[in-house]
Amino acid sequence: MKGEITYYKILGVNENASNNELRKAFCKLSIELHPDTTSLELEEAKNKFQKVLEAYENLNNSNLRKIYDEKLRLNSKNLIKDHRNVPNTLVMDSHNQKVIGNRRPFSNGEMFSLFLLIIIIFISLLFAILIAFFTGKEIESIPTWLLR
Repeated sequence: MKGEITYYKILGVNENASNNELRKAFCKLSIELHPDTTSLELEEAKNKFQKVLEAYENLNNSNLRKIYDEKLRLNSKNLIKDHRNVPNTLVMDSHNQKVIGNRRPFSNGEMFSLFLLIIIIFISLLFAILIAFFTGKEIESIPTWLLR
């Protein structure tokens, strides 16, 4: 375990770090390593950023973190003989999660966007009705083919 790079070492936090500390470390490293904002070569920056993102996604999810910590604990006791692939066994693609209730809450920006969308739809419908009313169009609620 001494020579192996763990998710905790990648993020630069201790194993008892809270989710808030993980988020702060991830934000700091993502600003430093993001391919658009770093002076590193593009491929090197992508690889490092992907490792940081993978570490954060696995440690921020409490279920994945428990599994990862258990594997690290077993690995440190030499119960796992082949420990070269431990950090990469917990990669979970967020697009393939089919667990109900595993969604994050909307951010303030997303809530504001939804509010604006609802307001725009409501105003558009109101304008359509007003334009139809003032141009002399009649809103027909009964189809003409039923009136015969």
